[in-house]
Amino acid sequence: MNYSHSTSLLNSLTAGIALLVCSHAVKADHYPGHATLEYGIGITALHTPDYIGSSYSQNQLLLFPYLKYRGERLRIDDGVEARLFDTPDMLLSVSGNGSLPGPDDNPERAGMDKLDPSVELGPSLEFRLQHDETTSVWLELPLRFAFALGKEPQSIGAIFHPKLAWRKPAPGKFDWKLRLAAGPVFADDRFHSYYYDVQADEVTASRSAYRSNQGYSGFRTDFTYSRRFGEYWLGGFIRYDNLSQSVIEDSPLVSDSSNLTAGIALAWVFSDR
Repeated sequence: MNYSHSTSLLNSLTAGIALLVCSHAVKADHYPGHATLEYGIGITALHTPDYIGSSYSQNQLLLFPYLKYRGERLRIDDGVEARLFDTPDMLLSVSGNGSLPGPDDNPERAGMDKLDPSVELGPSLEFRLQHDETTSVWLELPLRFAFALGKEPQSIGAIFHPKLAWRKPAPGKFDWKLRLAAGPVFADDRFHSYYYDVQADEVTASRSAYRSNQGYSGFRTDFTYSRRFGEYWLGGFIRYDNLSQSVIEDSPLVSDSSNLTAGIALAWVFSDR
């Protein structure tokens, strides 16, 4: 669906983050035979680094609500998409991403504040560059605003992630839907600071002080897939992040310049009509 992401409140927020992480925007294409509305419940398994650049990772198993809606202008289909332009070659969608809470036992952040779960949301202007009967290539220009979801939710900056995306929609109800996308990631200094800054009172023998700058955050590639099997839906993603030559690569909190994030989800579709 890196488709890498509170207790009663946190559980629902985390499920929403998991859904964002798993979705990674395989865009909606409406064909005859697809239902207008589908809903159900699913379970997802996630493998994600504690944060991008960490050599430590975590595994989570979470429930999430399954929902798809395909209207003439508004579509919710592994992402939210609005067709505001009278051309199939341009669309506006909602881009989302997220991260799970940082664990208490990450030794790289010993003595530092725990990382809260986060959510990133914002508009994405998208242009179709090429298409044939079965596939298309898009230029996607998402700008997302990030928020940490702790006891006091706070804005933690903005991310810009331009990318080229190859898409194979599912013309039949039970066909595979595939997407492969790649591009650079840029973020402002507030976003980098939240994850990679080290304050004077957090310095240790193995962790020097560090202050982040805005700029290039690394290169991201992700592959997503989904398919209906009768009354069940299967979907997942694999995401690769590379921080080489990024402005945050020198942070003492970056112990691995590349990360893999992956997830797989299975949902039971109660109704489709």
